[in-house]
Amino acid sequence: MFKRLAPTGRKFEEETKRHINEYSDSGLRTLVLAYRFLDENEYMKFSEKFNTARTSVSADRDEKVEAAAESIERDLLLLGATAVEDKLQKGV
Repeated sequence: MFKRLAPTGRKFEEETKRHINEYSDSGLRTLVLAYRFLDENEYMKFSEKFNTARTSVSADRDEKVEAAAESIERDLLLLGATAVEDKLQKGV
């Protein structure tokens, strides 16, 4: 996630990395949160590309979906990180 941040979106990067390390050292599952605003035109282009990839029946469908997602997941602004305890129920 950190490699996808915009230069201006890294304000809390070091502090967030420290938090992630603390969470994972405690055995928690971590999630990094970031965002980016899209104008309508950019969203429409992405949506079309993503839907085409998602509904593809070719052998490289997963690669197409990933490429579409990567095309939009860039220049993000870091929000922070969160963590949850990952306990499974008995028998699961």
